[in-house]
Amino acid sequence: MIVDSGTRKERHMNNLKQMKVYRGNPLIMGATVIGDSINFAITAKAGSKCEVILYKKGEEQESFRIPFENAQVIGNVYAMIVSGFDYKEYDYNFCINGKVAVDKYAKALVGKKQWGTDSANIKASIVADNFQWEADAPLCVPFEDTILYRLHVRGFTKHSSSKVRHKGTYLGIVDKIPYLKELGITMIELMPAYEFHEIKTEQVTSMRGQFQIEDSKLNYWGYTDGYTFAPKASYAFSSKTGGEVEEFKYMVRELHKNGIELSMEFYFTQGTNPKEILDCLHYWVMEYHIDGVHVNCEEAVMRMIQTDDLLSATKIFTYSFALDTDFYHCSSSARNLANFNDDFMIAARRFIKGDEDMLNTISYKVKANPPGAAVVNYMANHNTFTLYDSVSYDRKYNELNGENNKDGAVYNYSWNCGAEGATRKRKVMDVRKKQIKNALCLVFLSQGIPMIYAGDEMCNSQKGNNNPYCLDNEISWTNWNMTAMAKEILEFTKSLIRFRKEHKVLHLKDETRQMDYKSYGLPDLSYHGTKAWYADFSHFNRHFSMMYCGKYAMDVTGNDEQDMYIAYNMYWEEQKFGVPSARNKRKWRVAFSTSHEQAEKEIGRTLTVPGRSVTVLISEEKL
Repeated sequence: MIVDSGTRKERHMNNLKQMKVYRGNPLIMGATVIGDSINFAITAKAGSKCEVILYKKGEEQESFRIPFENAQVIGNVYAMIVSGFDYKEYDYNFCINGKVAVDKYAKALVGKKQWGTDSANIKASIVADNFQWEADAPLCVPFEDTILYRLHVRGFTKHSSSKVRHKGTYLGIVDKIPYLKELGITMIELMPAYEFHEIKTEQVTSMRGQFQIEDSKLNYWGYTDGYTFAPKASYAFSSKTGGEVEEFKYMVRELHKNGIELSMEFYFTQGTNPKEILDCLHYWVMEYHIDGVHVNCEEAVMRMIQTDDLLSATKIFTYSFALDTDFYHCSSSARNLANFNDDFMIAARRFIKGDEDMLNTISYKVKANPPGAAVVNYMANHNTFTLYDSVSYDRKYNELNGENNKDGAVYNYSWNCGAEGATRKRKVMDVRKKQIKNALCLVFLSQGIPMIYAGDEMCNSQKGNNNPYCLDNEISWTNWNMTAMAKEILEFTKSLIRFRKEHKVLHLKDETRQMDYKSYGLPDLSYHGTKAWYADFSHFNRHFSMMYCGKYAMDVTGNDEQDMYIAYNMYWEEQKFGVPSARNKRKWRVAFSTSHEQAEKEIGRTLTVPGRSVTVLISEEKL
């Protein structure tokens, strides 16, 4: 039985007469277009009174209700198919025991277009897939070839210096595709870009207990509850209802056309139904063609995600994967799991600032490339100092967050290089510039997946704030105004990414063994110190070197690469390194250094590396 609201009975009489209701599919939650019909499904306790409320688009008052009959209930799932009405003219909500409920599976929401507000009149919109994908297909870039760039959709282009037409939107990212291509990026990752609640007044805890929002501040980042099936309307440039759906798909399609994949981070509050989580990930992969998902859930849920056959070709990022043989299997020949945590960042920050007893740790981190799950290497993330701030501040400055500087990480493993914050001291700025280059070298010369947090490639600063979760202003937005130093760092980053791509030995498919297991005359990777072949990882040392045998990185034509020797000296004075003889009577040449003081061009048995710098050698044929 269809129940009219009584106020527009005559207007909707024709719809009511033509409408037919059948038992629905309880496995398809939410409102799903099937041909000319709509499948409505919702979960509620058995015996509840459930209804579908339909609203004429643009109107607040409901048009009519359709109750679920007993024959349309299986367990706690209420499902019906409705045909014979023009669904494009209506929005909907559910009603459970007299209380209006917005569909958790809503594909788009009405009333969420205005950023920074939580409307009380939210309705779900019925979405049909009419987007022209133009033969779009997954790029399937392997992890070893991935260059990751992580960003906040709004913050990436909201700043006036971004010089794009569509500031703070999905189209703003499209505007920046030429920049991303020139930089060398192969995948971007979006922080939550679905319909989260910007204003939250009650405490919400993640499934891993990592984030808590306890007051009514703006939640700029998006780590709170929301509607994870619907792309965020306030991130869309279009004012058209549902325009965010088409814009998001357009963004993905244009990224794919330019060889760039897209991953998206999802935040699920503690207690979220695992089926809802898996349904959500399936939906985004199938409907929006995204290439990766970043999810931090409790272990049992992550096991379910990592063993899901539909997601076997989707890149899956989490804090740390459990890869025991009882649960783990991979249905694809390609590796698709990656650990995404701060382990590399902490070790690398401590190493470049000169902490003692770091050589064993960092020498492992730079080669880590395990077979079960890849590792993501970065020097900064959304909840840390930016890369520039990590060499400019010894302590955090989060006063603008309104919590008396009590929020955010206390330990940042940073060093201000001799002056706290902004300074014009030339010596201090020269050290900062070199330290940033050292940090970038550790990221891009290591075997793991390199990741840049947006703006780190051009010295973006948050003024010492390491937790701007509630700040929607120039502190948290990416600043595209580049100083002379920022331009130099940007060009250095581009050259580093090119260098990594040109040398397969820096991003091997398999982890090195430190053995000559193919009888090439050299191990795939070897460590060295003051003497060649003798690495000294004593706690007081702050320098080591490593050599890759290019024979282990043969290209498709069977030609082997150049050997490579990388010397890291994080001591404040120059150090001498022993250099092994180059293979096949070749000679060593300095490819680049992070210090302008590196004077040696042709290398013999030793190499002198200036303090706090990295020098890279490659072998070449003698003339």
